Amino acid sequence: MLSVLWRFRSTLAAHRRELARGGALVLVGAGLALALPWPLKIVVDHVLAGRPFGPLSGAALLGACVAALCLLAALGAAATYLAERTLSGVGERMLADLRTTTFAHLQRLPLAYHQAQRVGDLGNRLTADVQTIQSLLVAVLSVLLPNATLLVGILAISVAVDPLFALLSLLVVPPLHLVLVRCRRIIKDWASVARTEEGRVASHASEVLSAVRLVATNAGEARSERRFRAFSDARLAAGLQRVDFAARLPAAVDVIVHAGRAVVLLAGAVRVLDGSMELGLLLVFLAYNEKLYQPVKQLAKLQTTISKGQASAERVLEVLAVEPSVADRPGARPLRRLRGHVALRGVTFGYEPGRPVLRDVTITAQPGQLIALAGPTGAGKSTVAALLPRLHDVQAGSVELDGHDVRDLTLDSIREQVSIVPQDSALMSGTIAENIAFGAPHATREQVLAAARAACVDEFVDRLRDGYDTEVHERGNALSGGQRQRIAIARALVRDSPVVVLDEPTSGLDAVSESLVMRGVERLTAGRTVIVVAHRLSTLRRADRIYVIDRGRVVDAGTHAELAARPGVFRDMHRLLDDHPAPSPRPRLVAAG
Repeated sequence: MLSVLWRFRSTLAAHRRELARGGALVLVGAGLALALPWPLKIVVDHVLAGRPFGPLSGAALLGACVAALCLLAALGAAATYLAERTLSGVGERMLADLRTTTFAHLQRLPLAYHQAQRVGDLGNRLTADVQTIQSLLVAVLSVLLPNATLLVGILAISVAVDPLFALLSLLVVPPLHLVLVRCRRIIKDWASVARTEEGRVASHASEVLSAVRLVATNAGEARSERRFRAFSDARLAAGLQRVDFAARLPAAVDVIVHAGRAVVLLAGAVRVLDGSMELGLLLVFLAYNEKLYQPVKQLAKLQTTISKGQASAERVLEVLAVEPSVADRPGARPLRRLRGHVALRGVTFGYEPGRPVLRDVTITAQPGQLIALAGPTGAGKSTVAALLPRLHDVQAGSVELDGHDVRDLTLDSIREQVSIVPQDSALMSGTIAENIAFGAPHATREQVLAAARAACVDEFVDRLRDGYDTEVHERGNALSGGQRQRIAIARALVRDSPVVVLDEPTSGLDAVSESLVMRGVERLTAGRTVIVVAHRLSTLRRADRIYVIDRGRVVDAGTHAELAARPGVFRDMHRLLDDHPAPSPRPRLVAAG
């Protein structure tokens, strides 16, 4: 547990003042709790036994002891309340900080990491696991710290007053330690399994719900439900095992604690009877004994929270330990307004070590040029497009903007000036206007509407009841592919980036949607440097220069006319695109007779 807290020391350090104030209140509360039994001792040994105690009479002494008892209890309750409120508040603030830190870190991790992870599991770590860590931190601050302080104080006073009797009270510590350590390890192991299975449940649910149309049209509901039930049953089994051991722990602690209390009571009664101990002092020891075992029981019950928190902390720390593969170098400088010179020089890149996707690729674009990337599917065209905004860093060669290696520039300044319109544009929850302004949050309403008109977004928005204030549901599934593409083009237009990357923006669209999207593309590309991944002849013919990529290499380059005239990969593609016959109408079946 201490190692977990140490790993979150930066989060703790941000709240050191509140922690110090809460710690001071804990010490005050513990001191008052330790003082509570002593007025009782005075009443028993002096008021009831009739032994003198200073100048006060019996009635006055009794009144003073009762008043002291009430005052100590009131002050102790106030200190405990303020300490718990302060420390629990720190736990809540730390939860907010940790969740924000984890979310920010996840956003900066490479795309390859996200592609290898399950979205539902990452979401579970960000929500449920962070919440469990918060429960651990609050438990440590508001339960462990006060009880540990009280425990140390009781032991110190007990040893000072009667060392032998204090040691007798500690006989229960070794068996308690063995039980706590063993159960904590088992509970932690099962809690870790349960958290992993929860991630699988969340991931499967997220995957199915995000592809509910696919599941429905392929009659996959039963299969999906069986898999979900299997994952849920595995989570249930792990949870029941954890619950079983968590329930055993308090019962075992109670048995050991009551056995220890019986031994202390027996030994104390014998000493009072033989006159070697005052009755009042025995009552103090019994009160301390009660207070001694109460923290022990609280700490025992805390083992479940600690074990679950440790398991969740390991899952969150596993994410935080992943270093972003693309980050600003020390001394990286911001990129001024681009003129539009783009170059890839001898670029080699692979998503996995030893498996290059691009090999020695050299591509250049002058300001205002339209450069097309053509080639077979899987040749590496989209990878080239992803390197320009520095979504990945190359293993060899360089990617340059206006002659500057992108690795020497700040990420924010690069991505502010390079816009991407992908094949399948993602939309965020919010209005259509907010989605258009997503990359330019300071854009005015007039700028958003102007970009929307230029991208032909108004063609369908005008038919919506709330217009540009229409809410777009998660992923924008209520809109067609062409409508989402036009919103993406408007988004790029409102950003006014000097370099635009189009990754097959009309792929999979019907003729009408393609025509509307292309009108938006033409307005987007005017006066900008454009890199377009394209298969459509209409786009390829408009390009100033075409680079043909095959198996990760640039195998040819030139204008459309030059490439179509000479043998090679492009001419073969050109013939397929230009000469492929249109599908004939489906024959009608005529009933015989």
